[in-house]
Amino acid sequence: MESKKRAGVWSFLNSKCPRCGKGKVFSGSIFNYRTFADTLLECPKCKLSYEPEPGFFFGAMYWSYALIVGTIIVGSITLSLFDMFDYAIYAIPMFIIIMLPLAFRHSRLLMLYVVYPLMYTDKFFGKTESKIENNQKESDEEIEEVL
Repeated sequence: MESKKRAGVWSFLNSKCPRCGKGKVFSGSIFNYRTFADTLLECPKCKLSYEPEPGFFFGAMYWSYALIVGTIIVGSITLSLFDMFDYAIYAIPMFIIIMLPLAFRHSRLLMLYVVYPLMYTDKFFGKTESKIENNQKESDEEIEEVL
């Protein structure tokens, strides 16, 4: 029977694989504006393909939009509560620009954690731990044969 176990919230916050919770999703640093968007092709631990079909991450635009609108609403309410709403026109765009890498990454992670298991169940849950180990052993044997 297939394993339906998934990674938890801590793995999501640390940008880890949605299936095993151990492998990295992004290759670049979040603090580097050139490489914060670099996504690996697959999990280095469980070999889950991070892009099950071309254009999969176009849906992340909707998640990103929701995160940014939520930021604007929370920022507006917070500034209004502290009677500083006049500064909202400067503070909120600056906060969004600074938080852009975080919003980008987490919108992609939401696609991986929410949409991927629902739409691509066979790809996400298709291999159990024992199948992965058997495939790894087979690939190691094939490499030894070639050498």
